[in-house]
Amino acid sequence: MTTKTQAESSREGPAHYLYGVVREDGGWTLELAGLGESPVRLVREGGLAALVSEVTGPRVVPTRAHLLTHQRVTEAVVREHTLVPVAFGTVLPSEARVRELLRVARAPLSRALSELEGRVELGLKVYCHGDALTRRLMDARPELARGPAELEEDHESRLEAALRDRTSKDLDGLRAGLRPLAEATHEAPPLGERMMFNAAYLVDRTRVAAFEARVLSLVARLDAYTFRFTGPWPAYSFVDVRLDVELSAAR
Repeated sequence: MTTKTQAESSREGPAHYLYGVVREDGGWTLELAGLGESPVRLVREGGLAALVSEVTGPRVVPTRAHLLTHQRVTEAVVREHTLVPVAFGTVLPSEARVRELLRVARAPLSRALSELEGRVELGLKVYCHGDALTRRLMDARPELARGPAELEEDHESRLEAALRDRTSKDLDGLRAGLRPLAEATHEAPPLGERMMFNAAYLVDRTRVAAFEARVLSLVARLDAYTFRFTGPWPAYSFVDVRLDVELSAAR
């Protein structure tokens, strides 16, 4: 195994931080500041273009400022352009390696760009207010009240089953209402006890306003829940590209 000397590494040029990949399009330029205020630019190769900025070393510390910069750059690009986003912290040692990456992974990156054409990711998380849902359910179904001879643990078990059934139906209704406006859906496991639903939607950029309006319409009927609607984002949840230069695009 051989290692490069410091002089050899310096001749390759500065390290390049990678934000994502777009189609090569000579008609647009960037005016964005990247990590360390270094300008973001395009490295073009074979019909693709990598969004990069120069950094001082092979690693980028995941500070809040760095994470927000990565997010700001990708969000700015995805407003008008189709982007294959790359995971935070992806650094290549030189512009030559960036070009190599674009050549080696040209086919899967091109396929991903076609699949994401004109689309963005929207996020929806649903949190349950257990006490409010229990009160609503008891008001709607008096038979759920504890019977005079019913053991407390039996009543709790019966009530929990009714709550699970109610939340399942509510979430199924939410899914059904949003499905026609999304090109694809990716559900992730809920985080924490109160979160009931954690999903990302791939939505055509022209339908984002309609999707948001549908969310607002559906959640207005579900007052026992809290909703967090986010985006538009780069489509991280819908990208699964293996990059063959010791990298992997975010999924």
